[in-house]
Amino acid sequence: MLSAMSWNLHLRRGLGVCAGLLLLAVTALPAQEHEELGRMWTFDQVPAQYLQEEYGFVPSPEWLEHARRSALRFGGGCSAAFVSPRGLILTNHHCARDYVAQLSPPGQDWLGNGYFAAGMAQEVAAPGLTVQQLVAIEDVTAALDAGVTPDLDGMAVEGLRERNRQALLEQTRAEHPGLEPRIVSLYQGGLQHLYLYKVYSDVRLVGAPHLQSAKFGGDFDNFTYPRYALDFALCRAYEDGKPADTSAHYLKWNTAGPRAGDAVFVVGSPGNTGRLMSLAQMEYLRDVEFPSRLEGLHAMLEQLYAEGRDDPQRAADTRARVLTLENARKAFQGYLDGLRNPAILERKRAAEEAIRAKVAADPELSARYGDAWDRIAELVAEKKKAAAAGDSARVQELRAQEQAQARRVGEAFFAVYGTQIPPDASGSLRLSDGVVQGFEYNGTIAPWFTSLFGLYARWTEFGRQEPFNLPQPWIDKLPELDLATPVNFVSSCDIIGGNSGSPVLNRDGELVGLVFDGNIEMLGNMYVYTDEVARSVSVHPAIIIEAMRKVYGADALADELEGRSAGYAE
Repeated sequence: MLSAMSWNLHLRRGLGVCAGLLLLAVTALPAQEHEELGRMWTFDQVPAQYLQEEYGFVPSPEWLEHARRSALRFGGGCSAAFVSPRGLILTNHHCARDYVAQLSPPGQDWLGNGYFAAGMAQEVAAPGLTVQQLVAIEDVTAALDAGVTPDLDGMAVEGLRERNRQALLEQTRAEHPGLEPRIVSLYQGGLQHLYLYKVYSDVRLVGAPHLQSAKFGGDFDNFTYPRYALDFALCRAYEDGKPADTSAHYLKWNTAGPRAGDAVFVVGSPGNTGRLMSLAQMEYLRDVEFPSRLEGLHAMLEQLYAEGRDDPQRAADTRARVLTLENARKAFQGYLDGLRNPAILERKRAAEEAIRAKVAADPELSARYGDAWDRIAELVAEKKKAAAAGDSARVQELRAQEQAQARRVGEAFFAVYGTQIPPDASGSLRLSDGVVQGFEYNGTIAPWFTSLFGLYARWTEFGRQEPFNLPQPWIDKLPELDLATPVNFVSSCDIIGGNSGSPVLNRDGELVGLVFDGNIEMLGNMYVYTDEVARSVSVHPAIIIEAMRKVYGADALADELEGRSAGYAE
C-alpha cells in the first residue's frame, strides 16, 4: 500500500495516458462569471484569487491535504471525518441511523434510546459499513476517449467509452490492490477523473444520541431553520483489529465553534446538482418528472401511515423508512418549488443566453457545440409526449440521446471557462466556502445560531407533544445543562444531499461544525445557486460536548474529541 508521501511523488504507470497527479492544486482563478453554478470546488482546482478577494484567505496546499485526508465518504451516500488520532469518526445520526437500528440487541432500542460505548470492547462492528478516504486524483479524459472518432454515432461512442472505463478500472485495481478506484464525471462528461480511495471496512458504532434528539421537530422542522437537532453519531475505523492510526490526518475539535461573520469551509461529498442542465431540461423536471415522483412518494407514505395506525409494531419497524421517505418528499417539493420560481428560471435563461453567445462567437466552438441546446429542447419535447403516452421505453431512449447532448453542453462550458466554474456535484469530494450569517425570512430575521433556551422553549410551546417531545434524560438533566449552549448554526456554504455529515472548518482547519441539513430555500440551489437566503444548517460542536458530558455520561469520548486525553483505554 502506497503512503501519502508516495502518492505525492509518483505517477501511476501503465495507463498509456499522459496524466499527472492532480492533488492539491490552488489555482489563480478570477471571480466567478457564472455565480448561478455555485461554489462546490474540486480539490485539484481551488480558486485562490477568488478566495483571496472574498475572504482575504487562501488555504495552503498543506491545509488542503490535511482537510482531504481527514474527510471521508461514509457508507453509500454521506460524508464524515476523522476527529481523533485513533480513528474516531464524526457523521450525522441520520447517516448512521440504519446501522444503529440493526445493531441493537434483542429487547433494546438503541435507535430510540441512544447508545454510547463505555469502552472499546463495547464498540460494535457494523457489517457492510465502510468509509473511504480520497488519496489521489488523476485526469483520465484522454484514456476514456481513446478510439473515439467524429464518424461514430452516440451509442457507439458511449459503448466505446464504457469499455475503456472498465479496462481502466480493472487495470487500476490490479496495479493498486489496496485502493478502490472510481471514475468521476465532471462537466456532464466533459472531464473525467480517476479518484483512488483507501477503504476502511472494519467500522464500529461508538455512539449516537436518542433518535428524538437527533430529529427534534420531525418532518415539520426538516429543511427549516431555526432548528434544534442533535444530529450526530460517532463511529471508529479499525485496522488489524485495532483502532486505525489516523494521527497524521484528523480534524482538531474547536468546542467554541464559529462566530458571526466568520469564513467557513465545508468539506464533503455532495451527491448531485443539475446546474449545467439546459433550461428545457429544468422545465421538464418542473412539468413532468417531479410532480410524478411526488405523487409516488405521497402514495407510499400514506400506505405506511395507515399500516402504522393499525399496528404499533409495524409503525416501529417502518420508522426509519418513513423518515427517509418524508425527507425525500420534502426535498423534491423544495426542488419543484425552486423550479416554479420565475426569478430562478429567469436567472437560468440569462445564464444560458450568455454561454450560447460565447459559443456562437467562436467559429470552432459554434461548429462543435452550437446546436446542443436546441437538440436538447427537441428531445425534451419528444420526451414529454412519450411520458404523456406512458411509453417508458421511448422515454428511456430519448433520455440516452439527451445525455449525449448534455455532455456537449458540459464540454462547451469547459471549453469556454475551464475550471473557472465548478462542475456539478457528482458524489466526489468538494470544498465549499461561505460565511456564518443569519437571513431574512417571513418578514423577520433568523439568528445565526440557536441555543438550548430555544430547544426547551419549543418543547414547552408545543405542549411537549411529538414531534416536539424530548427524551426523559433530557428532562431529568435540564437543571444541569447550560441553556446558553449553541445547538445549530447557519452559513452560506453551498451544500446539497450527500453533504450530510460534512465537517465545517475554520481558517485554521479546525472543526467548528457538522452539516446536517439546509433551509427550505437551499433546496432551490439544486439547479440555480444563490446565497441570498439559502443556508446550510450545522450542529454546533458545543452541544455535542454538552450532551455527551451531561446527558449521556460519555466523558471519555468527549475528552477524546477535545484532545484532553486519548479517550477510554483499549
